[in-house]
This record gives sequence, structure tokens and C-alpha cells, in this order.
Amino acid sequence: MSKLKSIVHIDLNAFFAQCEVNINPSLKGKPVAVGGDHRRGIVSTCSYEARKYGVHSAMPSYQAKKLCPDLIFVGEHYSLYGEVSHRFMHYLKEKYPILEQVSIDECYLDLTDYIDDSNAYDYLRDLQIQIYSDLHLKCSIGYAHTKFLAKMASDYRKPLGLTLVTGDKYKEYFWPLEIEKMWGVGKQTSKKLREMGITTIEKLATSESIELKETLGIMYDTYINWANGKGNDVVDPNYYKRKSISEATTLYKDTDDEDELKEVIRKLCKSVSSSLQLENSVSKTVVLTLRDSKFNTRSKRKTMPEPTSDYEKIYLTAIAIFNEFYTGYLVRLVGVGLDNTKDEEEIKNSMQSTLFDSSFEEKNRNKSNRELIEELNDTKHKGMFKTLKDLEEEK
Repeated sequence: MSKLKSIVHIDLNAFFAQCEVNINPSLKGKPVAVGGDHRRGIVSTCSYEARKYGVHSAMPSYQAKKLCPDLIFVGEHYSLYGEVSHRFMHYLKEKYPILEQVSIDECYLDLTDYIDDSNAYDYLRDLQIQIYSDLHLKCSIGYAHTKFLAKMASDYRKPLGLTLVTGDKYKEYFWPLEIEKMWGVGKQTSKKLREMGITTIEKLATSESIELKETLGIMYDTYINWANGKGNDVVDPNYYKRKSISEATTLYKDTDDEDELKEVIRKLCKSVSSSLQLENSVSKTVVLTLRDSKFNTRSKRKTMPEPTSDYEKIYLTAIAIFNEFYTGYLVRLVGVGLDNTKDEEEIKNSMQSTLFDSSFEEKNRNKSNRELIEELNDTKHKGMFKTLKDLEEEK
């Protein structure tokens, strides 16, 4: 029998809000929301002090303010969040080579060579303290023998939670939870499960319904295995180099207000731009997705002139798509994606080699700018290429 792996999931608590508090310590201990403080604003995330009032992500700012009159809004500094995330991931990679980043603020670690059930709690509590001491970042940690259980464990107690799921502990911790609390089960799926009487994770784990198998389709075995403590235990260090990046948010209330929808699009563009920059990637294909109140989903894509990670270019393209295909229906979900992402350095090298292949470079290495421009003009339209000095003399 093969040895069980020691899988750890680390989730930075209220990450964006933490970053804002760290650069402005006067916010510490106060209800803080990241987002726009105006009628069309949307809460990106909020501190745990704000969550006590019922404030949560994707909530309209005006609604959040009603729930928590003392709520402090701060801007969305995505470049800062990207830098802090990069520093956090690098900090862990120096200690543990088998790390899989799954988002800007969470990752899996394979610590099989470092810990087992007998010493995991003390080791991980020390790691949690070290992360806060060295990086000033609070996190929740989950330990288990599969990625699903480790993820569920890190969500079990927040903030600063540390939950170990060993043996049959998953039944004690997770089986009593409402089906909506099961990671990977979306709103539509949980709604269908409830209609079948499957209201908890335990009922899913122990069901042998043929109707359930037909409803879940290809995901049936995956969900059943997860609920019964089985599943994938492979931590992939190359996972985060994705071919596409997307962010979506379900609105607090269905709306056809174009200004509000554009504000959500702006926020999502900020987020995907930050993710691109974090990965040193670029893309030239923007995808906008809108889901209406009847759960009909519409997507449209647009290609930009050149690959980029620039927020403004992505946002302008997304808005152009929105203006072209939105027709005034009630929207419940908005998504922005970037397809066919590529490494930024590869793109630069490719462009350079296209302009000047290696033989051209070798042949012309020692020629002056004047000589090179004269030769280029001989092969192209006369006078197309000029030196800066020529342009200045023409003025």
C-alpha cells in the first residue's frame, strides 16, 4: 500500500483587505471594503470586521454601507496585490519546491517529505506564525491526504484557522455541512441536488440514486469520491501557467443598469490584468460573458491588435464587446476572460526574430544606423526609413 501524501492548502485571509491594512495601519481592526464608494460601486472583498455585519464580495457598495454605516472603502490596488502575492509564493517556493498556485491568494503544497499526521499540527502552526512574522500576512491552513479535503479544511475555520483532516475526520467536519458548502459544487448544481433531497454532504456521500448519477453526469464519480474522502493528491507546480485567465462574479441582485454592469466589468478587467502581470503573460483575445436571470449564458470575444496585459486596453475592449451585444436584459453574472495567453518574453523574442532574423543580425552587426537605413530603403519604398537626425532637419 502506497504512503498517503501530506497535502496542505494555504489561503490568505481577506487578501486584498490585508494588503490595504498593511500599507495603511490606521485601518487595522476596522471594517474595510475594497471597491468603489459610490452608487455603482461593487465590493471586491472586505475585512472580517466588515463581514460580521453581513458585507460580502460582489455586493453593491450602497447595500454594504447600509449594513455597516462605518464601513471604510479603499481603492483597488491590483498591482500591489500582485506584488504581495508574488512575494508570498516565492517565500514558500524557497522552502517547498512542490507548490501549486491556484489563484492570487491560495496554493497547495506537497509536504510528504516534511510532515505526517503525527507532527503536522505543530509544524503547520509554526509555518503559519512564520508567514505572519515575515510577510505580515494572515492565512488559514488545511491539511489532509487529498487536495479536495485540504481545500475544505482551510475553509473550515477562518481567519487564522488550522484544520487537520486525518482518518475519518472528514465525516465529522464536512458531512454535516449544507451541500452549498462543498467546494466545486456551484449554485445550479446545489439547487438540483436540493430538489432531489440531497441537502448535506453526507447525503451526497451515501446516496446510491440513479437519478443522482444522471444529474451529475461525468462529475458523478468525482463528487462521490470527494465526499467520501478520496480524490486527487497530485500537486502540479506548472498549473498556474494557464492558457486562459478568467474572473466572474454573481451579482447581489439581477440588474439591467448599464453603469452598474460596466463597473463590474471594470473590476473584473483589473483582476485579470493583475493575474496576467503576475504570471508575466499577455493575451490579445478578450472574452465577455453575461448570464441572464433565466440562466441563459452569452459570450462574445474580440481580438486586440497585439498581445497585452495592460488594464486599460483590456477594459476598453471588454466595453466595446458589451456595447455591441448587450441588449438590455437582466444580468445575474458577469465574466471577463483572456484566451490563448502567452509568455511575455516569448512574445518579445518572437517579434524581434521576425523583424531581424539571425542572419540579418550577424551580417549587419557592425554597420552604422545610416548604412542600415539606406539598405532598408533600397529594399522597400524609397524614403520610408529615416534617422532621428533626418526628421529633426526636416522640421
